[in-house]
Amino acid sequence: MLGLERRQFSFMDEEVLARFVPQDHPLARIRQEIDFGFVTEETAHLYHCELGRPSYPPSVLFRMLFLEIWAGLSDVQVCRELGYNLLYRYFCGLGCDDRVPDASTLVVFRRRLGEESFQRLLARVAEQARERGQLKGSWIVLDGTKIEAHSAVQNRLELVRQSRQRLGRLLARHGQDAAVEALVEAEEPDSEYSGHVDLLAAEKAKSERLVEAMSDCVDKDVVRARELCRSAAAGEISSLSDLDAAWGFKRRDEPYLGYKAHIACDENGLVTAVELTPANESEQGQALQLAQEAKRLNPRSRFVVADKAYEGAKLRQELAAKHLRPYIPTRRRADRLSRQGFRYDGRRRCLICPAGKVSLGRHRHEKDGYSYHFSQTDCQSCRHKQSCLSPTQKRKVAYYKPEVRQNRPRGYRRAMRVRKTVERAFAEAKCWHRMARARYRGRWRVAIQVLLTFIVCDIKKMALRPVRKRPKRAPTTAKAA
Repeated sequence: MLGLERRQFSFMDEEVLARFVPQDHPLARIRQEIDFGFVTEETAHLYHCELGRPSYPPSVLFRMLFLEIWAGLSDVQVCRELGYNLLYRYFCGLGCDDRVPDASTLVVFRRRLGEESFQRLLARVAEQARERGQLKGSWIVLDGTKIEAHSAVQNRLELVRQSRQRLGRLLARHGQDAAVEALVEAEEPDSEYSGHVDLLAAEKAKSERLVEAMSDCVDKDVVRARELCRSAAAGEISSLSDLDAAWGFKRRDEPYLGYKAHIACDENGLVTAVELTPANESEQGQALQLAQEAKRLNPRSRFVVADKAYEGAKLRQELAAKHLRPYIPTRRRADRLSRQGFRYDGRRRCLICPAGKVSLGRHRHEKDGYSYHFSQTDCQSCRHKQSCLSPTQKRKVAYYKPEVRQNRPRGYRRAMRVRKTVERAFAEAKCWHRMARARYRGRWRVAIQVLLTFIVCDIKKMALRPVRKRPKRAPTTAKAA
């Protein structure tokens, strides 16, 4: 049954808290400024209205999770702090005699809510910011950042070996002696193989033979370990402890194992939409959904700004169809012809070279664009021949995609200044709230961590940085002006 939070402290609690809790502390100001009643509204459907014992109030449990992100605490640590920290008890709404929930209660509460409930809680925080007049402006800023997985980094050979050894130990525990003996006999020293490729191929073959030998076993633990061994041999997983994590690249020479957090925020840095994906997924797949959610929470949004990772003609068209003007820089490869002096004439559908010559025709390219070819006579007599043509070319053939130049408004300098707000949001989440590395294992658990982190950041901005209203100027006459 749903337990409700009491609205007022007792007389003794009021005296104690008023004496020992500083009212200018950020947590005290957040409790005074922010209404956490939306937590009870969003979680009421998870409890029966009549049956069962009264639970801990969901708003109290949510504030305990808030404190974990705020101070970088674990479930056990935050429960221990609430035992003697009066500031934390005041923030969570617990009196001096109230019982503190244990760590397992927080684990069950977090699992019961799940990722979808935390998505709704983030939306409710954004709606409260809009009602307070702090979610304003016409910009939507999109970006993604890496989050390292909470697991050890292993290469492919170690994954295959450890998964097979884990299956072997489980078989020995269940009395499968024949399979274990076959596994032990199959172990050979690494010096028997000429190189890493041959050694990896041999390890894969051993794992496949062991999986095939145990194909008739119906025990749940054995079946799970068998599928894990098969997936490791097939290269479908990157970690044995976190099966959802994947390899991604921050830069070409900086690989990492983990996830990628995609967010949408306004020009003041308030995060309105969050999505978490494995590290090997592109930013463009989440851009339209994030922009739509941000526009739903702030209908005044009209512009979308992002970095070069979101560059693509299809995304520009989709954003324009939703009445959002995209400000996305073009990659250097896509803008190479413009730097060389070529111009595209949309009315005649042709390319114009730096010498003023017009392309003769075009044909469809395999990259979903067009190849434009020029006259051989014009190219051989052109003064730009040495810099424009390669040694094997007799005439210029240029690839161009006309859709790249569509939906490209002006004003990129101001848009890039607005885009910096998302970098400050990431810096705050990673430096002060430890979002650079996952606290949990599994995609949905890490997604809850990311959502909670940005909920904390949004509430801090709402309570500690209120919007200053400009005073209205007195009307002036034309003579005074």
